[in-house]
Amino acid sequence: MSTGLALARRCYHAWRDTLFAGFEAWRPRAAAGLVGHGSECFGFDDALSRDHDFGPGFCVWLGDADFAAIGPALQAAYDALPARFEGFGPRIASPRAGQRVGVFSLSGFYSRFLGAPQLPISDADWLQIPEPLLAAAVNGEVFEDPAGAFSAIRAQLAAYYPEGVRRRKLAQAAAKMAQSGQYNLPRALARGEDAAALLAQADFLRHSCLLAHALERRYAPHDKWLHRSTAGLASQPALHARLAQLARTPPGAAPALVETICAEALAALIAHGLTRPGDGFLETHVDAILGHTA
Repeated sequence: MSTGLALARRCYHAWRDTLFAGFEAWRPRAAAGLVGHGSECFGFDDALSRDHDFGPGFCVWLGDADFAAIGPALQAAYDALPARFEGFGPRIASPRAGQRVGVFSLSGFYSRFLGAPQLPISDADWLQIPEPLLAAAVNGEVFEDPAGAFSAIRAQLAAYYPEGVRRRKLAQAAAKMAQSGQYNLPRALARGEDAAALLAQADFLRHSCLLAHALERRYAPHDKWLHRSTAGLASQPALHARLAQLARTPPGAAPALVETICAEALAALIAHGLTRPGDGFLETHVDAILGHTA
């Protein structure tokens, strides 16, 4: 099955000469690829994904001065490209999804994800940006970028959070895993609070994913793809399968599996030099993760 990303790559290489006819002077400064919102940008699309925002299309990124000079005209040339390619199309766009393909200015494109045309500066700036937006800003693929301007911004973002923010993310996730899975889940079961137990189990699953992403210095995507994106993470190679098993396990039988996942998370934290062996209750390691203990 052709993925949306592969389709976009072939589509761009087939149509780029037609698109830039008349804009040759600007072409060496333009970048192209497919990055942003949508399962195809993460490589997670399948046959079910084709009911919306799927079909021939790609992104072209121009510096702000170039966009001011030719942006609308190049967009018109883009709109004049064939609606179908290799039997796919026309592209079905969701009415409230906003522009996902076409011609963008660098500042306009990154502002959609960062809330500002420039990179975050302070830790507070980083923490104000929802993490799934950062994941979307660095996913997908850049097909070509001869000037390197788009890729330079992308590389700085992909380098992940400053270390202080990363440690805060790790500590929060570890504390939430302990609170939801190691504490709230068994207490809810002891009280016969089935709904509370199910909520605790789900919260534990989510924060296990967040911890794993932070260990790998990878932004966590939207919840829809959060578990899927744990597949192949080097720090916890068994996590994806463990969490799939946990999702199928009734809350009453879940505590033992929760403890296994916590033990493996602790081992990964130790391997990364973020804490030392000790109590299996993850909350006791929060200060070490934050760097507040020797």
